[in-house]
Amino acid sequence: DYTQIAVIEDNVLVEHYVARESQVSIIGNVYLGKVQNVLPSMEAAFVDIGAGRNAVLYAGEVDWTTLGNGKARKIEDALTPGQTILVQVSKDPIGQKGARLTSQISLPGRFLVLVPGGQTSGISRKLPENERTRLKTLLKEVLPDNTGVIVRTAAEGATEDQLTRDVTALTARWEVIEGKVAAGKAPELLYSEPDLMIKVVRDLFNEDFHGLVVEGDDAWDMVKGY
Repeated sequence: DYTQIAVIEDNVLVEHYVARESQVSIIGNVYLGKVQNVLPSMEAAFVDIGAGRNAVLYAGEVDWTTLGNGKARKIEDALTPGQTILVQVSKDPIGQKGARLTSQISLPGRFLVLVPGGQTSGISRKLPENERTRLKTLLKEVLPDNTGVIVRTAAEGATEDQLTRDVTALTARWEVIEGKVAAGKAPELLYSEPDLMIKVVRDLFNEDFHGLVVEGDDAWDMVKGY
């Protein structure tokens, strides 16, 4: 019925994750949505993403570089009912409220987060200055044009090969999403964030750990595949 993950340091439980099968989060999922209605007074649009209640996209979460056309940033100028729009879930639905959306897509990898179409790049402030400089130089070599990136703390000491692998995998994922957008079937789920277990392995599990103990054949197959 549920997944539990424990992080143990010096035989002390330091983090404990529990996810019930019935409480699957949709944060990070990418959809091709269909705009249902635009409310200028709320500076928001309601978007059908095919997941129960309509989700909401506020003007502050609109990617104006792709939707703004250089006009004043009014949501009624950017979106019209019936229009299809690429969106990502930033907050799960709660009670009567639908999910919150953003139209600035970001795809997380092991060492970095790829921001397709993003103009800016950021590197975790937790990293020392010399490491930030090294990573900046490396990324100039491996990043495609017109792509932003956020470098995670986990990238400390990462090799060019490791960063390239992350960029290649995320770029390929983005190309699959773009292909589905071109097919234009809205509302449609184009990419879903992996199971909690994979997220924890991706985001936490590094060479500081001695081992990973997995119980259950399904869980093992999933982790091994990743």
